[in-house]
Formats: sequence, C-alpha cells, structure tokens
Amino acid sequence: MELSGHSPFIVCEDVDMNKVADIAITGKFRNNGQVCISPNRFYIQENRKDDFVNAFIERAKKLKIGNGMDEGVDLGPMTTAKRLEEIEKLVETTKKEGAEVLMGGQRPPGFNKGYYYEPTVFDNVKDNFTIMKEEPFGPLVPILTFKTFDEVIERANDNDLGLCSYLYTNSMDKAHIGSEKLETGCVAVNTGVVAIAEAPFGGIKQTGYGREGGSGAIKDYLNVKYTHMGLKI
Repeated sequence: MELSGHSPFIVCEDVDMNKVADIAITGKFRNNGQVCISPNRFYIQENRKDDFVNAFIERAKKLKIGNGMDEGVDLGPMTTAKRLEEIEKLVETTKKEGAEVLMGGQRPPGFNKGYYYEPTVFDNVKDNFTIMKEEPFGPLVPILTFKTFDEVIERANDNDLGLCSYLYTNSMDKAHIGSEKLETGCVAVNTGVVAIAEAPFGGIKQTGYGREGGSGAIKDYLNVKYTHMGLKI
C-alpha cells in the first residue's frame, strides 16, 4: 500500500556536479515530475550550491516541452487540469513564503491548450515552506543548502513520508551511514535508479505499508503453514 512520497536529494561537496546534475535532470523530470519517487527536496552542501544550480539550470533550459508522442520532446503535460491548478497554486504559495524563482514559474508561452508547465527552480527555500511538506508531483525544484552531513540527514527525515531518498557522495562512510539513517524504504546512492523488478519497493511512515518486487514481495501472496512435530511415541 503506497500512498505518497516526498524524496530528498542530498548532494555532498565531494562529487562531480555535472554528473549529479545529469542524474537530477533525468530523475526529476521523468513524466514531468509526476512520479512517486521523483526527487522533490534538493539539499546541496553550501560551498557547492552554485556549481550544482548552474549545471542543473543549464540542462533544464534545454528541455523541450510538447506532445510526448513527438520526436525530441522531453516534457509532456500535467495529467489533469486539477494537477496543473495545484502546481500553479503551490508555485504562488512558495513565492509568497519568500522563495526566489530562478527559472520557470509559469505555463510555457505558445501553448494555447493542454496542461503544460515549465520546469521551475526555486532558491531561498526554507524547511518550513509548504513545498517542503506537500508533495509537488510536478516539475518544481526547491533548492536548499546544508553545512554538515548529520544536519542534512536530520532535516531530510523531518517529513511524514518515507518512500525514497537520493544521496550523492564519494565517501563510503557517508554512503553507508546515510543509507542506514535515512528514513525511507528505498535509498539510491550515487545513482538515479531505484525501482527494479528484482528489488523490494515500498515506503515507511505515512507512505504506506508492504513491498512489491523482489523475493520478499511474494510472501504477501502465500499462506505460510507451521508444523511442530515431536518424535515418534
């Protein structure tokens, strides 16, 4: 039973920001952000924030919006008018709460029909903003910074949902500690790939209960019989 997700995307200072930006673009804008494990809360170590933001925006600006059946199109529409309205409302709320729009923030010009919305990147976002608590389920990217690893793990866990986390570091200590401490059912370390058929998939906390995929998931479809047999008497 999976109910929702609000995945943190944690980027430490010791990585190649161009490689991480490539992963972030693919992960965030798959189905235009309408994916349960889409990265939604971007935490960048403060001394590398500009490197990541510049690399990310450079790539995001090249994404082509349009009919997903047309060749060369990267971003299709929102699924419904309701989803588009909710995206627009969340953007306005985020701006009113004090965020700065670095790119996007509107319906793309030239589209007189369809539920399209531009890739939107926010700066100056705080942990208590609405967008950090409500799953955007769309092409919205709030950027935050962190100083220490322990701090960002605590902040990433400060959410009612626990489906997936993303962590990027070349420190194996941080990779293992982060994987253990992040309160989500799935953790992707230095990759954007999480959901594969042979691995268990699902969340904890208010995200839901149980797993699909992998050998563990089949147990939900089996009846377990227990027999306690004594010696012959």
